Amino acid sequence: MNDHLGSNQQAKPKYVKLGNVIVVITLFSLAILAIVFTALENIENEVELKVKESLRTVLRATQEAHHIWIQHRLLELSNTGQSERINLSIAILKNPNSPSLLHASAEANVERSFALMMGTYQDNAYWLSDLEGTILSSNLNHQLTKQHPLFEFEHDKMREVINGNATFITGIKDAKAKRLNNMYFSAPVINKQQRVTGVLIVSVNQSDHFSRITQLGRIWNSGETYAFDRNGLMLSSSRFDEQLLRLGLLEPGQVAINNLYITDPQAKADNRFEALTLMAQSATQGETSFNTTGYRDYRGVTVVGAWTWQPTYNFGLTTEIDKAETSTIYNRTRNIVVLGIVSSLLVAVSLFLLLYFSQRNAKQVLRQSQLVLEDRVKERTADLESSQQELRVAYRELEKQSITDSLTGIPNRRCADEFLDQEWRRAQRGGYPITIMLIDIDHFKQFNDHYGHPAGDVCLEQVAKVLTASGICKRPGDLIARYGGEEFIAILSNSDFDYAEYSAKRLIKAINQAKITHQHTQVEGQSHITISVGVSIAESVDTRLEEIISLADNALYLSKQNGRNTFNFKLPANLSHSQDPPTSTRPS
Repeated sequence: MNDHLGSNQQAKPKYVKLGNVIVVITLFSLAILAIVFTALENIENEVELKVKESLRTVLRATQEAHHIWIQHRLLELSNTGQSERINLSIAILKNPNSPSLLHASAEANVERSFALMMGTYQDNAYWLSDLEGTILSSNLNHQLTKQHPLFEFEHDKMREVINGNATFITGIKDAKAKRLNNMYFSAPVINKQQRVTGVLIVSVNQSDHFSRITQLGRIWNSGETYAFDRNGLMLSSSRFDEQLLRLGLLEPGQVAINNLYITDPQAKADNRFEALTLMAQSATQGETSFNTTGYRDYRGVTVVGAWTWQPTYNFGLTTEIDKAETSTIYNRTRNIVVLGIVSSLLVAVSLFLLLYFSQRNAKQVLRQSQLVLEDRVKERTADLESSQQELRVAYRELEKQSITDSLTGIPNRRCADEFLDQEWRRAQRGGYPITIMLIDIDHFKQFNDHYGHPAGDVCLEQVAKVLTASGICKRPGDLIARYGGEEFIAILSNSDFDYAEYSAKRLIKAINQAKITHQHTQVEGQSHITISVGVSIAESVDTRLEEIISLADNALYLSKQNGRNTFNFKLPANLSHSQDPPTSTRPS
């Protein structure tokens, strides 16, 4: 018995030691678990932060690209609405008594005005309407004389256009029921008196430029950026059209644009708004936010994303990535660490080694993934910057076209008015004279009546070339421009009376020597194109610009009264010459 007690007393320290080891291992394991869970949380937070920053960067870049594109299109359409060709055409088309030939010519001019725009952007259709919305001209001839549906469904927007503001329109109610497109640009037609006389409307091909700009925001393998309207209707192309067909969310032959609502396929709510995805519900309420914990998208796939609502243009924009792809790094690290925890319960030393290498490998993998992500973001940013550069180049080209006469290739009236205003101010400050010459082709109406308007256009081009080649405008302060119809203007900065007279003679002589055939002219002894010129010179700061233009116009009238093919001067009363100079003799 004593021997048995002795053996128990000898065994007790062994059990105590084993218990202490178990306690130490348990505490060690708990400490390791605490460290591991903290590390996992930090890694998850870092991954989440990087994903969030990437999503926001792509979203901002895409949003800015949309803004530049929309403003460029609005400016382009506004310039078209202020063109002389459109104003003349709408006046003819609104007149029910216009001859059919003139009516057809007006429709052809409208088509030419839209030709470059339609070819560049592959737009679906265009319309020219009056202020009540009655269609006067369109490439969809079956809609003529009808009221454009936008005047019914977007009355407030069209009222804004009639008030003189170009407008971007999307998110149209009942667009599908009425078979309307869901994206339009509209601009007013403004005449020389700055009155709105009509409305231009363009139906946007959403699958072309708009979708291409949006798709530049794709990042990673599953990333997608897309736009949608207030109803949650898709406005841009989806990269998952084939998957949507397999899921039965699209019918055969359909694409997502204007057919797919951003709803959760698994939602069972009857109300469409309640069935929108978490992102779409938030964005259509005007919120800008993000979600990196995960939500179901319109395919039913769990994604992370960032989104914004653009109240200026009335559509939302989001960029999303599959949650499974963003979780790859974290899940890989978690699996390694869990394996380490299981191993640590078996062998403490192995746990330490495994934990050390697991954390090191995890950080390396995370760093590599961050570098890959940064490279991809840089690539997308570079693509967006390239697109923005292309838009800027296109805008500069459009700006150039806006001050160039499309027929003759020389500066137009808008350019002439701006140039004259600048040179007039310089002349006022510098105290030097400035000459204005108004030039009109004699009996140009008879030319058009007998040879036809196409020949008239060729004649205008030839006259413009001859005037430009005459060599009277060689200095930076000189300009020859088309002033309207068959009328041209020459501006000569810092020119005295002698040079003005020399220049007028040179212009008339150059036109006569060009011998542009005009058998029906009524100018005595002539069978070719001739011009009449009215000249005025301002030398005093007391002279107003309107006065000098009016005097040049009066001088042009005198030239026409005196048989044409000549020039006359009309000078301000305060000019140093005592009276108007005599009319020049006609060139031989």
